[in-house]
Amino acid sequence: MIAATSNRSMTLLGGTSKRLFTVGGGSKQGSSNLKSVQSGSKVPLSLSQLKYFSSNNGDNRRHPNDGPHDHSYYQSDDRFKDSKPTVAYAKGMPRSFSAMRHEQILQLCVEGSHQARREALVRNVMTVDNVEHDDAAKVVSKISEENRSHMYLEYLPYHTGIATAGIFGAVSFPMVFQKETVLWFNDKFVTAEVPESADLETILEVGSFSWSWMEPIIGQASFIFLVLQFVRSQAINLGLKPYGHKILGVRSKRMCKKYPQYDPIFLEWFSESDALYGKLK
Repeated sequence: MIAATSNRSMTLLGGTSKRLFTVGGGSKQGSSNLKSVQSGSKVPLSLSQLKYFSSNNGDNRRHPNDGPHDHSYYQSDDRFKDSKPTVAYAKGMPRSFSAMRHEQILQLCVEGSHQARREALVRNVMTVDNVEHDDAAKVVSKISEENRSHMYLEYLPYHTGIATAGIFGAVSFPMVFQKETVLWFNDKFVTAEVPESADLETILEVGSFSWSWMEPIIGQASFIFLVLQFVRSQAINLGLKPYGHKILGVRSKRMCKKYPQYDPIFLEWFSESDALYGKLK
């Protein structure tokens, strides 16, 4: 941990382990002035001295576990100039998921990126079937088609909810503001005293009349949905899966049984993040 002090100096605090932390800085002659401090010690360093920070166990600037392209706070890095990336380094940035390294793909998979999960499954198919990327992508497309084959039935409650909400939302406008509809509904179901014609000349006057019975209906419906939303959130806090989460689990397990040759974690990731609507890729 590095903490700044009030006199614009830096203090290096080691952790609780016995690991050595190396801090270095360059002088005018370019010497490294390496200092090794054990866990728990404090070494004040000026901001100008703190050139790089690396957790190595000797005089090497890179930790043995770091790869050849893994950089920390080094004294020099030719990929950057004046704290900005060079043109050559910018040209090497991946422009597609297939151009990314395994570590980057797995990180994005954990974060929920469907395209990254698809790429991870493609690479798993390449490994298992010993085929090239294009052929593996075709296999994954077939897996996606199979994964979506039951979605219309599984998502029927969602489609029903969307249609029902849309219908009731559209009907609510004439039920509140349309004079003929309001008078018909009042005659059939409410039987309230109708105001004089002069008091029903505008839609706002009609709405004022109909609101006496529409307000309890709309208010109670809104309260029910609010309670259901609260119940759902508390169920999730208790570890209970709502319908949508349950369907995702059932679907991913079905895919793992159908394609047992591939790694189940990649199949589950891909199956759970795949959507009903969207282009098959």
